[in-house]
Amino acid sequence: MSTSHVSDMADMVSLGDFFYHNPFNLKWLVVILSNMADIITDQISEPLEHRLGRSAERVREALRAVVNEVPVRVQKPSEFQRVLKLDRSLSSRILRALEYRDPLASLHRMPGPHGIRLLLRAAAKYTEHKELITRAEKALTELEHLVISEVGDWKDLSAALCGWLPDVREPFETANRQAAFKAMSNVRGISAETELSITLMHPNETDPAWIDRACITGLCRMRRLRAGAPMGLLHGHSISPPTGRQRLSLEGQPIDHDHGPGLLKEFSTSPTPKFEVEVDGDTVHYLLQGSGVGLNSMVDLLFADITRSRYPAHSETRKQPASPGAVIDVPVKTLIVDVLVHEDVWKGVEPELRMYDTAGRGLASPTDASRRLDRRDVLESIQNMGTRTSGFRTKEVARYVDMVQHVCDKLGWDSSKFRGYRCRVEYPVYGYQVAVIFEPPTL
Repeated sequence: MSTSHVSDMADMVSLGDFFYHNPFNLKWLVVILSNMADIITDQISEPLEHRLGRSAERVREALRAVVNEVPVRVQKPSEFQRVLKLDRSLSSRILRALEYRDPLASLHRMPGPHGIRLLLRAAAKYTEHKELITRAEKALTELEHLVISEVGDWKDLSAALCGWLPDVREPFETANRQAAFKAMSNVRGISAETELSITLMHPNETDPAWIDRACITGLCRMRRLRAGAPMGLLHGHSISPPTGRQRLSLEGQPIDHDHGPGLLKEFSTSPTPKFEVEVDGDTVHYLLQGSGVGLNSMVDLLFADITRSRYPAHSETRKQPASPGAVIDVPVKTLIVDVLVHEDVWKGVEPELRMYDTAGRGLASPTDASRRLDRRDVLESIQNMGTRTSGFRTKEVARYVDMVQHVCDKLGWDSSKFRGYRCRVEYPVYGYQVAVIFEPPTL
């Protein structure tokens, strides 16, 4: 047995003798430990939001006291930069953080501990009240320990704060989505400015129990970032459940290897790139051929197709909801999902937006209860665009209205009889499925 172990055992024996001969001391120890346990339990049971708020409040007030000691005419970043020799961006962040009344909002605006300590060291030269610096350092250290123990890392703090500060969630998510877009574009070697998905719902002419669906889909300003990067586009099902109807071009031809894609040549880049169509099971892939789309060239590729009897007109026909939308399989800056519904279709029905993560389990069905775990909480919503076709235009697609009119003319539909719904997603996450859900009404 080592000497240290012998010493530890001797200490334990001495401590045991102390309480054996002084039971009153043991009683008090039990009381003290019990009180400590109650305090620890209260701290653990209190929401992290409240503890972070109090700690951030102490830091904010301590910093405000320090800043008030700095000999500047006005509290502006330029003055702090001049006097304290601090970076202007750092000065701006600290001064802005001190203006917020909500402590969590102030915490979100603050720089990290290193930046705050730079301020404290610089300000220490200009104050005689050193206790202000000491108090601020103590408050900062306590906050830092709380963040590390409860959140994990100071860099993860912004993600946690988004759950309590709705105002900061959108810019936080946008910045991270933008970073993800850049990273995935580099990995895939391709990117696009805009992905467009327009679904038109129209009564079937021969069977009123079913709804025909026409689709306009495409990518605008798509380009390669890496020479030789494959440019394959997933284009959905070739056979649509539940009726087993085949996806057709506007001319009524099958979309397959023999007939090619339903490319809208009038609205796509000219000269038209070459495509091959591959059908894998019931999934259609469009494969762009050659190297015509390169590092310095971009293309607009827009397609249209029609599926007859695609969705039930009412729940008595089938209870399966309609779920038009898009899956992000090309890194894109903006996704526009529009659904144009004929005035005689699903009267009084308003759509619901759902977004799924397809990683691991593929496309989600809206009736699959197990996929609720793959649903993502999102900030986006569905915009009701009214009934004027001219009001459906969008800045990303120059000839949007003309394209919708072209498809309606081909199919013999009246474009003035549609109401429109839109979901716009900036920097959509690669692999996410955006679905606009319509529950068919009862008769």
